[in-house]
Amino acid sequence: MSFAILLLSFFLLLHLPPLRRIPALSTPTARAAVAAGLFFVGAGVMHFVMPARYAAMIPPRLPSPAFWVYLSGAAEVAGGLGLLLPRTRRLAALGLIALLLAILPANIHEAQANTAAHVLPFPDWYFWLRIPFQLVYVAWVAWAGGWWPVSGRARLAAHG
Repeated sequence: MSFAILLLSFFLLLHLPPLRRIPALSTPTARAAVAAGLFFVGAGVMHFVMPARYAAMIPPRLPSPAFWVYLSGAAEVAGGLGLLLPRTRRLAALGLIALLLAILPANIHEAQANTAAHVLPFPDWYFWLRIPFQLVYVAWVAWAGGWWPVSGRARLAAHG
């Protein structure tokens, strides 16, 4: 949920008049892609800054937690960078959607662990609430990557 607030903050910041006049940020979908790109680059970098904390999220049935932490961090950075570039946006979105679905077991494990050693300093209920937000992130990335286009009135408002 705190990550959703961060993602929305990036998105709203990119709506400020000086920024949305930049051609690469002229549409809501482009702004959503850049916001998500910045979000995933930042989230991926955190895997390298605090690897031990992320390793605690890895389900025990997976060997070598550090490998999965660095792999997922690198995938988040690569996907985020891919969303920043219009040419690679659709492919990056597919990769990030796959990643978001792949890390879902780690988020479930983190919620079930019910420990004070959570990666984030939030109460236990927060980690259960985070699980449905994975679907929100999947939807956001699909939209930002052009896989889930805006239709109807929303399209007219966005481009009208």
